[in-house]
Amino acid sequence: MRCLVVILSVVACARLAAGASGVSCALADEFFVRHNASADDGDLPGPICGGHCCGRGREARLRSSLRHAAETSVAASTKWTAELLLSTRRSLQDHLTGLSHQSQNKTATLFTQLYRGHATRTVQPLATLYDDIRIVLRSNSERDISSESLSAGAPKDLAASAKKFFRDIFPVAYHNVLKLDSKQFTPEYEACLKDAYDAVQPFGDVPQQLGSSLSRSLEAARALLQMLAVGADALATTERVLSSASDVCAERLLKAAGCARCHGHSAPPCRNYCLNVARGCIGSLLTELDGPWSGYVEGVERLTKVDADVALRELETKVSKAIMYALENRAVSENKVRQECGPPSTMESPSLSSPHPTPGSIRRENLRAPPPDTELLQFAATLASTKKLFTSLADRLCDQPDFAVEDNTERCWNGNAVADYTKPLVSSASLSDQKYNPEITGSPPQDPRVAGLADRLQQARQLLVSYSRSNEASAEAFMQGDEAGEEGSGSGRNYPDDYDTEGSGDDGSGDHDGQGKTYINESPPDSSTPRTSASGALHPSPLAALVLVACTALKHRT
Repeated sequence: MRCLVVILSVVACARLAAGASGVSCALADEFFVRHNASADDGDLPGPICGGHCCGRGREARLRSSLRHAAETSVAASTKWTAELLLSTRRSLQDHLTGLSHQSQNKTATLFTQLYRGHATRTVQPLATLYDDIRIVLRSNSERDISSESLSAGAPKDLAASAKKFFRDIFPVAYHNVLKLDSKQFTPEYEACLKDAYDAVQPFGDVPQQLGSSLSRSLEAARALLQMLAVGADALATTERVLSSASDVCAERLLKAAGCARCHGHSAPPCRNYCLNVARGCIGSLLTELDGPWSGYVEGVERLTKVDADVALRELETKVSKAIMYALENRAVSENKVRQECGPPSTMESPSLSSPHPTPGSIRRENLRAPPPDTELLQFAATLASTKKLFTSLADRLCDQPDFAVEDNTERCWNGNAVADYTKPLVSSASLSDQKYNPEITGSPPQDPRVAGLADRLQQARQLLVSYSRSNEASAEAFMQGDEAGEEGSGSGRNYPDDYDTEGSGDDGSGDHDGQGKTYINESPPDSSTPRTSASGALHPSPLAALVLVACTALKHRT
C-alpha cells in the first residue's frame, strides 16, 4: 500500500512539474521571438544552459543572437563618433575647397582689372597655384587613410608654389609698370626676367609671407583632415575587434542573458553580474585604447582653429599688396632689371582680348562661405565628451533590458538562480582588475590589432600637437606683420567686410552646363582656368581699388 502511495505521489509531482514548466516557457516566449529562437525545439537540453525550455538548436540561436546584440549595443557609440569625425572632415574639406575657388575668382578679377588684355598670361600661373592648394587639401580618401603614413609631408610645397607663381607673373607685372600696352617682351627677355626674379625681388617680402602662411595653415588643415579620418578608421577597427571576440565571451553572454529564459524565468540578469561579464569579456579587449583615445581627442581639440580659412580669404589681398609694392618701387626694380637683363627687348603685341568668362554663374549665396569657427568649436566640444569612450564602452551593454535590470534591488538572474548577486563588482575593465573578476577565469585574450591602434592614435596626437604648437609659435609674429603692413590685412579673424559678396555673384563661375553649383556642401571639380565674370559689374576690394588709383596716377604722370 505504501509503495502505491509513493508511486502516485511521484506521478503527481511529475505532472505538476510538467505543467509548471509549460507556464514558465510561455513566460520566456517573447524573449525567444525577439532573438529569432521561437521555433519549437525538441532536442536534448543545450550544453551551456541545460534548461527545459531550450534544446541545443534554440540555445545555439540564442548564443548567436545575444552575441550580435551585444556587439551592436557596444558599437553604437563608436559608430556615432566615427560618423561625427567623417562628417566634420567632409564639411571642412568642402568648405576650404569651395573657398579656394572663390579666392581664385577674386584674384583673377584683380588681374583682369589691372592687366586687361595681358591678364590672359596670368591664367596658367594662377591656376597652377590654386591647383597646388587644392592638392594639399585633397588628402587620401577615407577608405585608404589607414595605409597612409602619418609622418608623410604635404604633396606640394606651397611656399615654393607661391614663389613660382610670383616669378611667373613678374614679366606681366613689369610690363604693366613700363606701360607697354601695344608691345610685349620678346621670349628671351621674358625668360631673363624670370631668371632675375631673385635678384630683383620686385614684390618685396610679400611672396615669402604669403608662401609661409599658406604652407603653415593649409598643411595644418591637411593634417587635421587626415587625423579625423585616422580616428574614424580606428573606431571602425574596434568594431571588427568586437565582432571577432572569443567563443568563451559568447558563452558568458548566453549564460548571463539567455540561461534564465531557458530555465523558464523571465527575470533579466542582475546589473552587477552584467557589469562583471561586460567588463571582463568585452571591455578588457579595448582597455588599452583608454589613454591613446583621450590623447587623440585632445590633439584634435588643439587644431580645430583652422587658419587655412583666413589664409585663403587673405590671399587676394596679399597679391594686391605685392602689386602695390612693385608699383611703389618701380624705379628700384627698373635699375635692377637693367643690370640683370639690359633695356627692355620688345616686339609688336598681337591683338589682345580679355579672358572669356566661364559659362554659367554661381548664385551669390552659394559661395558666401562663412568661417567654420562656430561649427568647429561645437564639434570640438562634442568630441571632448568622448574622451572616456573606451572606459565606459562595455558598461553600455548593461543599459539594455535584455542584459540587466535597472538596479540591484529587483529580483534578477545571478547566473544560477533568480536571486541576489552577491559576488564583488570589479571597478573597471582594465586588465589589472580582471584578476579579481569572479566571472573571468585566466587572463582575457588580447587582439594584436588593439596595440597597433593605440600606437596609431598616439602618433596622430603627436602630429596634431606639433602642428598646433607650430601655429601658436608663429601666430603672434604673423599678426604683428599684418598690423605693420598695408591696409586690408589684420590680425586674427578680421576678414574684409565685403569678402563674401565679392567673387561669388557677379564674378562667379559655374559648370559648363550653365547650372549653378554649390561648393559649400560638396567638393567642386578642379579647374585649370580661373572662373571669371559671366555678367555684371565687378566689385574690387578696397586695396584693389587703391591699386587701380595708383596705376591711373602713374599712367597720367608718364
